Amino acid sequence: MEKELINFLRVTSCLEIEKANSGHPGVCLGMAPMAYEVFKHAFLNPLEPNFINRDRIVFSAGHASALLYATLHLFGFDVNVEDLQNFRQLNSRTSGHPEKGLTAGVDASTGPLGQGVGMAVGMAIAESFLRKKYQRDSLQPISHFTFCLVGDGDLMEGVSLESISLAGHLRLNKLILLYDKNDITIEGSTSNTNSENVEEKFLAENWNVISVLNGNDEKEIENAILSAKKSELPSIIIVKTKIGFGSDLENNATVHGKPLSCEQILNLRKKLNYSTPDFKFPAKSKDFFQSILDEKEKEYSDYISMIEEYKQKFPKEYDEIDRLEENFDFDFASLLPKEKDKDFNGRNKGHLLINSLFDAIPNLLSGSADLSPSTRTNFDGCGLFGHLNLTNRNLAFGIREHAMGAVCGGISLHGGLRALCSTFLAFENYMTPAIRLSAFMENPVLFYFTHDSISVGEDGPTHQPIEQIATLRAMPNLNVFRPCGVEEMIAGFETFFKNNLPMAMLIPRQTTGFCHDNFEKAKHGGYEISNVKNFDITIVSTGSEVALTQKTADILKKKNIFAKIVSMPCVELFEKEEKGYQNKVVDRKKPVFCIECSGDNIWYKFATSNEFVFKMDTFGKSGKMEDVLDYFGFTPEKIAMKIEKLLEK
Repeated sequence: MEKELINFLRVTSCLEIEKANSGHPGVCLGMAPMAYEVFKHAFLNPLEPNFINRDRIVFSAGHASALLYATLHLFGFDVNVEDLQNFRQLNSRTSGHPEKGLTAGVDASTGPLGQGVGMAVGMAIAESFLRKKYQRDSLQPISHFTFCLVGDGDLMEGVSLESISLAGHLRLNKLILLYDKNDITIEGSTSNTNSENVEEKFLAENWNVISVLNGNDEKEIENAILSAKKSELPSIIIVKTKIGFGSDLENNATVHGKPLSCEQILNLRKKLNYSTPDFKFPAKSKDFFQSILDEKEKEYSDYISMIEEYKQKFPKEYDEIDRLEENFDFDFASLLPKEKDKDFNGRNKGHLLINSLFDAIPNLLSGSADLSPSTRTNFDGCGLFGHLNLTNRNLAFGIREHAMGAVCGGISLHGGLRALCSTFLAFENYMTPAIRLSAFMENPVLFYFTHDSISVGEDGPTHQPIEQIATLRAMPNLNVFRPCGVEEMIAGFETFFKNNLPMAMLIPRQTTGFCHDNFEKAKHGGYEISNVKNFDITIVSTGSEVALTQKTADILKKKNIFAKIVSMPCVELFEKEEKGYQNKVVDRKKPVFCIECSGDNIWYKFATSNEFVFKMDTFGKSGKMEDVLDYFGFTPEKIAMKIEKLLEK
């Protein structure tokens, strides 16, 4: 009966793909027993697909989406036959790769290989933290497993290896990876590129390793899952499978992304001895499968009873859990300084602000890629999160930027927590795929980058970000906040915590001059920071360049050129404002100049002409900060002189 259910998944997956004439049947045919057993043993309720203690299931091998949708349909989630038949069609609920928020039961948007592993590690960290925080006596309102299904390609990606190393170090024992080991990638056998011993590698990474020699033996897979659940370490179940199992293209690399024809599906049916009509439930397995669903319903009912007992005994903790998503609300105006500082040291101010949030937002976790002494994002007086200290809120990622971005994505995806992660802006490139996925999912992660311009100085062009700001601003659903002062920084924090979008906050390494920044106005993204009634020109700038712009304006004033200064800490917020407001702030009836020490071309949208944009068009230089800025013309004197000549021209 179980083989009949597994064959339903195999055939249905291939039917979805054949109808769309697009998809990946190979992995669906080989991985079907694994998907079935994971869902069979997972703690789920299709009628309440988002309850907080559900087991998380991440298909890091996102190209197996047809299999995931067929499995969700089988287990009663809101994925109907019409959805299956509309696989990969425009505006359907069954897209080419899984999308969280689009399809019930999908816990993470996946597809870029390896990212799902990082997000699963983040979910396991979140579960560990919340389990320890809210466990009382023997009652555990949050205590679930995180399953992650991976293929050969996932385990080749660097983000996976970084995440796996971190998970082993943290001993995340409720994390279970199921590895579809078919030894085939798009170009052919994995032996073309790989000769490693996966078992020994994972043992070295402090994982529990279980091998299943026959990927079609559902009982062997079941026993492996039950064994993994008892482990004190994270587990990988290595399942030897055949890509395209049962098809005419079995063990052939071409079946990876080539739909099976109608004739090949008929041959598959014969090989599997499967005669149930297309998209129909196998009738002879109905009673057997209903017993599985009944057991799941009882398991959920027992959980609700336990929660009621928890509520009666621990009402304060219950109320906290019930309001986990509301715990990010805070009066950020209370953080405003009573007096303005004469200058702005962004890293030090950021450190004070982050620590001010420690008690106010108790479900904020903060970490860095081995740079907390520089980025200053650590919580003072709080130790590191680890298997012996599961409620500590400082995350040490080591030099693992790839993993850090994906893991923090998983922490926030889990629900009930927010994650902040930090490194230098020049290293953003390591994290771009993870940031992109968080932006795509509208998943609120705070990516906190310091050392944000050529002002890094002596470390040279390898550490001086040029193109990174443009990369970040190009992403939909990502707010990029580059504050010039503490009030703008507080506005950025409020924007992040009161919205369900990720943010990249960019902080200078150096101390910059005094700015008249304004907390309320900064929330509009751009605003007039200087009060000039009869201005001749407008100068738009961001971050550390606002102080530079103020000094430039002082020089121009002596030459009877009066400049209105616009600080634009967040272009994304500014462009969401009404056109009337935008045109008032950036009045294009008079010359508009833009200044930013980056390579972003976005300023051409605001400036009067290309010549009126002062930006970076090359990589930086190694030298003292003042010398580097002077070399590239970012001094008040040189900019004022250029503006004067351009106006004369």
